[in-house]
Amino acid sequence: MKMKRIMRVGILLLVAAVAQVASTSGLNSSSLTALMARVPHCAIGCLLDGYHSAHCPIDKITDCVCTDIPLQARSSQCVQQSCEFNDQIATVNVSQELCKDYPIEEQSRPAKFFSVALPTMTLVVVLLRCVARIQVASRLWWDDGAALMAMAILIVISGLGYANGDLGFGHHYWNIDPANSKTILQIIYVLQMLYIFVQGFAKISIACFYYRVFTGKTFRLKINIFLIFLTTRSLMFLLLVIFHCTPIQSIWNRAIPSQCLNLSAISSGGAACSILEDIVLIVLPVPELMRLQLDKKKKVALFGMFALGSFACVASMIRLKQLVYFAHTFDPTWDYVGVIDWSCAELNAAVMCSSLPALRPLFVKALVLVSSRTWSGRATSAGDKSHQHQQRHGFAMANIGSHPSRSHQASAQSWPKDVAQKPVRLDSLEIESSAPSEGKSSPFYLEAAIERNGSDLDSGPWSASAASTTFNEEQMKDSSIKK
Repeated sequence: MKMKRIMRVGILLLVAAVAQVASTSGLNSSSLTALMARVPHCAIGCLLDGYHSAHCPIDKITDCVCTDIPLQARSSQCVQQSCEFNDQIATVNVSQELCKDYPIEEQSRPAKFFSVALPTMTLVVVLLRCVARIQVASRLWWDDGAALMAMAILIVISGLGYANGDLGFGHHYWNIDPANSKTILQIIYVLQMLYIFVQGFAKISIACFYYRVFTGKTFRLKINIFLIFLTTRSLMFLLLVIFHCTPIQSIWNRAIPSQCLNLSAISSGGAACSILEDIVLIVLPVPELMRLQLDKKKKVALFGMFALGSFACVASMIRLKQLVYFAHTFDPTWDYVGVIDWSCAELNAAVMCSSLPALRPLFVKALVLVSSRTWSGRATSAGDKSHQHQQRHGFAMANIGSHPSRSHQASAQSWPKDVAQKPVRLDSLEIESSAPSEGKSSPFYLEAAIERNGSDLDSGPWSASAASTTFNEEQMKDSSIKK
């Protein structure tokens, strides 16, 4: 009781001091006194300690309180620890009314922009991936389904992130509408769980893509082990995030007594595992790619295509640095902005990079169209000799999209035996290859007939037999012209 009386005397002296400068702050003495009288008992000591530690001068006390961010942070932490939630709301209302004429720090606009811009770009890439797969194989596979699942959850994350920005995320905790504070912290709690789902589905998509392309038993065993590790790790960290505080309500209501695990340590451990998984996904296909009979330039291009996931790895490393703020902060609506932004960048990079290799058929098709128009333009301005040259190459490129009636033997004879026996299927990649013909190279023939049985690769406009037959017909055309 004695302490409460001392605190009451102190707050009255503070009101009297502030009243002396009320005219300079836009408030009259009576309204300011009434305002300070609304401060809950549990918050009086926090405010007095803050004013005393900041050495606020009597004649500039409002300037001192409303512009000193560290002072406001200390007072907010004390109030959150000392007061029930309703008293916290009352204290914040007093603080906001006292400082309503002062500028407020905020960083919500960039967060809202990235929450919309990045998922929009990722959605375009994923849709193009599906178009490419349907054009090549007339159906989607497990890797496409995993990418679509990741994209669907990413859209939910984008919507929640934008809504959080409207509620006040990106402002200091003591500057947001008290009625929104619980909702913001609840959304952040849900975002932490959805992050694990998107991350898992993006990596499952890459692993299933590898499983479809590389058919070796040893390699597929490695993929299965990786998927088991990824699933186990994701479930473990999901449970840790859900139950890191007991009771769970204390996550968004700091006044509730709780026992919490170190969320910063949990998040850092999850980020370290994620970076390790990214490195494994980058290194895993390297031995298989080294066995392909391709020139150095095309091997480098292939390595680059399969290493696109390294962008997500870089984002994970930067996010790991930001996780220091994921400890038990009392200004989460401000301190979590960097973590949320880099988490969003990491997830979008993971989904986007998992889809880019599957877009290669569209790139090849576009290259064929551009090259065909280029050759046609050159032939129009050239003489008869150039016209004959254009006819030969135009015939070869036109036949890429046709369905030849030649047998599979023509395809098998056009490729080296050691390449044809490799247990690798690249039908979805449409790898370009140089076809040997009297020292000439044809940049539009496909290295698709590499699977031993070749059953899935012998039909459709992008099949190996179509490319091989086109090449043989070009040879026949060359020989007839030479004669």
